[in-house]
Amino acid sequence: MIEIWGAGQVFICDEAFSIIHNGGIAFEKGADRILEVGEYKALCARYPHAQMHFFPQGVLLPALINAHVHFEFGAHLAQFCYGDFGKWLDSLMANREHILNIAHLDSIIHESVQEQIACGVGSVGAVSSYGYDMALLVQSPLRVVYFNEAIGSNAGALDALYAHTFERFEASKALRSSTFTPALALHSPYSLHPLLAQKFIDIAASEHLALSAHFLESHHEREWLLHSSGYFRGFFQKLAHIENPKALYSPQSFLDMLSPLAHNPLSLTHCLYAKEEEYTQMRALNASIITCPRSNRLLNNTFLPLNIEHINIAIGTDGKSSNNNLNLLDELRASLQAYPTEDILALAKRLILRATAHGARALGLHNGVLMAGRSVDFALFEFEQPLFIPTQQHANQSPLHFILHAKRPAHLYINAKAVL
Repeated sequence: MIEIWGAGQVFICDEAFSIIHNGGIAFEKGADRILEVGEYKALCARYPHAQMHFFPQGVLLPALINAHVHFEFGAHLAQFCYGDFGKWLDSLMANREHILNIAHLDSIIHESVQEQIACGVGSVGAVSSYGYDMALLVQSPLRVVYFNEAIGSNAGALDALYAHTFERFEASKALRSSTFTPALALHSPYSLHPLLAQKFIDIAASEHLALSAHFLESHHEREWLLHSSGYFRGFFQKLAHIENPKALYSPQSFLDMLSPLAHNPLSLTHCLYAKEEEYTQMRALNASIITCPRSNRLLNNTFLPLNIEHINIAIGTDGKSSNNNLNLLDELRASLQAYPTEDILALAKRLILRATAHGARALGLHNGVLMAGRSVDFALFEFEQPLFIPTQQHANQSPLHFILHAKRPAHLYINAKAVL
């Protein structure tokens, strides 16, 4: 059975940000492949026996993609110090046991998954430090790229650190499905020993896996990697009892290690303090940047520059340890306010692309754009009245009004299955 879903406006989410008025998509029920995209009436004429659904005051677009989210860190309300990355990390270390409240963690993760669905997210890049969220994410309707995260710089514990991460990774591989893809993550160059990083880079390269890493999130990290000084010097003296700690990478050497992954889905999260020399290396790696604007404001008082050219940029919410919720629509709304000198109409389109097509590219998914052959992941939002219709005097402002007013999709399909 063919299904046709249509709306007053269809955001294709290609790079030109094409919008089809009174458009729709056609797909075979239960088959994860869009057959055709076009004008709704034309699709109905082509497939006269299809099940047809049309929403004249709706917006249909690809299901949103939260490209970087931590589901495990949600058992808190106000235990963290914001305004400086170092103060935040100190408060995180002091509250680790409370944050990982195992007794209530399943319900917290379940609520966070439902929060994704409720705002129209169909796919997530889930970064997992412990594997506590694995089973729940496998059972969820979300399309998940599951990043098993490696962390640890103690040279004397490398075998144990490797075994712990590798065991989680193997467990995730056993659960691979059409909507659950195992992947690997390197926590960051300040927290991961190069020998451990190299092992997982080799695995990702040989198995062609997606790999993610936090990179240059704070000015403290840049100072540490370049000069072995500043906040992290005291951090390692106190935490690891090392009298004279030294950085294990420079920014350049860390990126150099990733060179075997130039043909993999490779993403670097935050990158707030990267400079042109790092951007040049990222371009050579075909790497994506994932920005988490509200987290960046809370921890570092800054946002990723908009003028980064020829690098794919996606968007995520980070975790609740550095955000007040995991609602990607709220992330888009906050991002509108973060760049006051930018043309707001162009910015709105750019932000929606970061939450759709660019997220798919960062995670190596086959969704994020409405076109024939892509996965059947879409969200349909209804509004009380049609969004802004263009005139001869005014360009189409519907992408901007979508961000301002969208709350909860009326319908959400993931993997050609109705979720809402």
